Amino acid sequence: MKLKFPNRIIILLFSLVFLLSSGALAEETPDTWFCLNCGHDAQGDACAVCGEFRGTWTCAGCGTRNLSAVCMQCGKTRDDSLAQQAADSRPFTAYPAVRLLAASGDPDALFRLGRYYEKGIIVEQDSEKALSCFRDAGAAGSVSAWIYLGRLYDAGVLVTRDYTEAMECYRKAADLGSAEACWYLGSFYEEGTGVDRNDAMALDYYHMAAERGDADAWMSIAYCYLLGNGVEEDQAKALEYYEKAANAGSAAACDYLGYLYMNGSLVPQSTDKGLEWYKKAADLGYARSMYALGYAYQCGQGVEISMEEALRWYEKAALAGYQNGYMVWKAFK
Repeated sequence: MKLKFPNRIIILLFSLVFLLSSGALAEETPDTWFCLNCGHDAQGDACAVCGEFRGTWTCAGCGTRNLSAVCMQCGKTRDDSLAQQAADSRPFTAYPAVRLLAASGDPDALFRLGRYYEKGIIVEQDSEKALSCFRDAGAAGSVSAWIYLGRLYDAGVLVTRDYTEAMECYRKAADLGSAEACWYLGSFYEEGTGVDRNDAMALDYYHMAAERGDADAWMSIAYCYLLGNGVEEDQAKALEYYEKAANAGSAAACDYLGYLYMNGSLVPQSTDKGLEWYKKAADLGYARSMYALGYAYQCGQGVEISMEEALRWYEKAALAGYQNGYMVWKAFK
């Protein structure tokens, strides 16, 4: 006669064999440990919240439960599994690994744990803990954390608005190689936000951002030449930089070039070129260009009038978040 044991009893027996063989039961007062199943603090041999056994982890790759450092089914290491689990978009799945990795100083995990505290996801909302996590993440090398802190100080969210502190956060991100942070610093100097306006400094930071891969920064440089901010006014140079931004992938620059050609500003008027640039911007997800294409088909600007095509582009613009696109699409429908 075969005896049938509940799965949890089998797991418990297996766990006891493992613990005895490793000498882990020698401690009379086990330390607190993180439960990788529910994320709570636990003591002893099993989590009092969910019943998970100490040292047990579930492979994020294949779902196998393990006690050793390597998954017995697929060979994924525990560390790799934790990294995959922490990156999961589902907070309840990610949280246990996020909490464990954050405790070890992992910058990405610290940043994500900060977002949990900021929003009150899984944990109780706590602005001070959120800010502490963001600062620890930045100190550990997270560019995203410094930029996010800069935005918080810039907008006065969670903290009192402080432009000086925002710039300090952006500088730390820039020191870590962030193009985005360089652009923010440029905008602060261009607008005189928190510092004396300095067009030359703004232009330097915009160039730094552009050279680090920020396509929109070329557009900011073009704007400086267009208005003569920090440089001698030069419309031809401005156009050159707008085209450079567009060719580097800036949807906003593609849209603006479409506008310039459609209206004959800075360049000879050309509906064909205008529509071509609008199409490139639309392909990059720029909602205003989608709306402009809808208008072109509605009115026959460089194309045959087609309400079917017009409505298709208005609908695209609406779905991309352009309010006017939604209003026009709704009115015609």
